[in-house]
Amino acid sequence: MIDSLLDRATAVLERRFLTNAFLPVLLLLPAAALPSLVEGGRLNQVVAAFSALPLATKLLVAGGYFTFAWFLAVIVASQWRNIIRLFEGYPLAGWPAVDAIGKHWHRTQSADLDADSAEWFSNYLAYPASDEVLPTRLGNVMRAAERYPLDRYGADLILVWPRLLQVIPRESAQDVEEARGRLEFVLVLALWFAGFAALAPVFAFSARGSALVAVSCLMLGTGGAYAAYLSGIAAAAEYGEYLRALFDTHRFALLRQLNAPIPTTLRGERQLWRELGDFVGRGIPPRWDYDHGVAGPPDSAAG
Repeated sequence: MIDSLLDRATAVLERRFLTNAFLPVLLLLPAAALPSLVEGGRLNQVVAAFSALPLATKLLVAGGYFTFAWFLAVIVASQWRNIIRLFEGYPLAGWPAVDAIGKHWHRTQSADLDADSAEWFSNYLAYPASDEVLPTRLGNVMRAAERYPLDRYGADLILVWPRLLQVIPRESAQDVEEARGRLEFVLVLALWFAGFAALAPVFAFSARGSALVAVSCLMLGTGGAYAAYLSGIAAAAEYGEYLRALFDTHRFALLRQLNAPIPTTLRGERQLWRELGDFVGRGIPPRWDYDHGVAGPPDSAAG
């Protein structure tokens, strides 16, 4: 059973690399060059020229391009977290004016949703507390999920999540990894369309193609990038709900594995998570004791 689950997890990771990194990198240059080749009637010439090459040369050219695409895909795969942070808006901190405008707009949107009692669920999914707002919609959806354990229970998800992964069922871990894979895919797709919008006009002008083709490619790439980004917001909301639900349902299992006392009140639980966060992040020992290898009750009442 465990072997089959590990095989499934490995297969998913391999599929994520192929769909989220290798295929987008492999197809970008051919897709960007195709409009100018078709417009100038050069596509048949390129195909004929390639067909006329010796077999060894064909294999060398194809193998070289696949190898080049593979190494670029490895770089893309290593930057998935940074790609997500890019769409979350963190790089805008380098442009304070733009960052401030984005945050102000989203604070206004959050306040409007908060004032409408019928929109509480949209606000729950889309926005963290006002002082935690980021300058992009996707960034706020992600931060709202990341701040949920801290706001509800006093637990820092950044510290807790790697440990929580060790106690949740493998099927649940698989579900959340697949949700993250879908998020990565649509964001890489947004970057792919942005790359197409940048490269296709360059190919068109280099081949002395028409301005209409260049502008059409620019508009198509820009529209595709925006549509993929909107899909990324929905994917981020789905991923965020997995994070919330897994913490809600498995946090006590983590406490048992950490040999910590199980709190009996929400106030006591918040205090316990704060102590655990101080211990993990800062090395400050918690105030509760162990009892024969099993966590005993706190020294004072939790409430």
